[in-house]
Amino acid sequence: MKRTIRIGLLFFLSVFLGLPLAAQVKIAYVNSDRIMQEFEEAKEAQQKLDAEAQKLQEQYGTMTTQLDSMQQDYQRQQFVMSEERRKQKQSEIQQLQQRIQQFQMQNVGPQGQIYAKQEQILGPVLKKINAAIKKVAVNNGYDFVLDSVNGNLLYAEEKYNITADVLYELRRGSSSGSTTK
Repeated sequence: MKRTIRIGLLFFLSVFLGLPLAAQVKIAYVNSDRIMQEFEEAKEAQQKLDAEAQKLQEQYGTMTTQLDSMQQDYQRQQFVMSEERRKQKQSEIQQLQQRIQQFQMQNVGPQGQIYAKQEQILGPVLKKINAAIKKVAVNNGYDFVLDSVNGNLLYAEEKYNITADVLYELRRGSSSGSTTK
């Protein structure tokens, strides 16, 4: 993924660095790590998010410790247990394993609680940061603002958006059945 971003960034820069000087494009960058470390609201939001993650980690740790303990007890005692007791213990272990998997999916899975908390806690801060980036870009006449940490495009003048042209070309190419060389 990072390789794709870097290739895209290199392509992007090579195209715009080759423009004539009369049509010079202004490009700037920000260091998002530094913003997140020095902007007080971002630091506070990150601390809240870290606290939420720590709570979830502690709950998960408690559950896995309990599971390990149950499994060790079962292994030590399985030969002296009755068949019925052995099946009961195996069932308890399976139920706890399922609860742990459910816990993981509900809390740290793709639709998990931690992502909802991240959006809730960091979302407003990120909106402020993006608004500030856009304001600085517009006020200083920058056409593009990049993030030096991961190479993402944070701001671009709409006049450089060629998405509609690319879609048109793709649709035109697919309807005529020809491929581009």
